[in-house]
Amino acid sequence: MSNKYKEFTEKHPYANVILLMVVTSFIGISIEWIINKDFIGAGLYTAIVLTLIEILRVRIKK
Repeated sequence: MSNKYKEFTEKHPYANVILLMVVTSFIGISIEWIINKDFIGAGLYTAIVLTLIEILRVRIKK
């Protein structure tokens, strides 16, 4: 499994970043909803900025 994931990250680094951010945002939103029954929209801006920074980091690395 880890070999397939490593191969995926090498072939598709941008898709990997987007996939990770979507999954972690979903987990964070779900936890916030379960605990406080609230949705904080400002957290999406943070996720978008962090995604852009990570994409730039991958671009520089590549």
